[in-house]
Amino acid sequence: SQMAVECSTPGRFVVGHPFNPPYLVPLVEVVGGVATDPDVVTWAREFYTLVGKVCLVMDSEVPGFVGNRLQEALWREALHMIDSGQATVQQVDDSIVHGPGLRWALMGPILTFHLAGGPGGMAHMLAHFGPALLEPWTRLDAPELTPALRDRLVAGAEEEAAGRTVTQLEQQRDAFLVDLLLLLDRHRLPTPPRHG
Repeated sequence: SQMAVECSTPGRFVVGHPFNPPYLVPLVEVVGGVATDPDVVTWAREFYTLVGKVCLVMDSEVPGFVGNRLQEALWREALHMIDSGQATVQQVDDSIVHGPGLRWALMGPILTFHLAGGPGGMAHMLAHFGPALLEPWTRLDAPELTPALRDRLVAGAEEEAAGRTVTQLEQQRDAFLVDLLLLLDRHRLPTPPRHG
């Protein structure tokens, strides 16, 4: 809505927010402003779907979008753990790559926790593990990016890169994503109809 204020036709203003690399990652979050004509949002959704994207049409404006907000929460936790010496850069990345990241490629965090509840599903999971949400594990306030934390992050990232350039890492990532998307197409879980 704030971006559309300067538009001569705010009813035609819509945001399609992709994820990098947008030529491979299918998610696009679509949202209109308060003045956006609903037909414009529908057109955007149809356009992105036609070019092979998976659209999340937002019912309301979400600061930072959904995917970025979830990434940001994980990023803040990682920064706190690295800053406090609880984990190294490599340990943080390995914990996701070899752990929940594998599951998240097929099903998101909600369905993953539904499975964690066993035959009782999400209801059992919440009854059993819900109280743990009150434990002081999380450190979601942003840590100060001190020179020491910045140095630790840069050194850890360079160590993980193992001499590979950003371009080489991007090529490796893209090849992996193509293979992963092909694999997911073979094993995709049926999803309920998308709304919006």
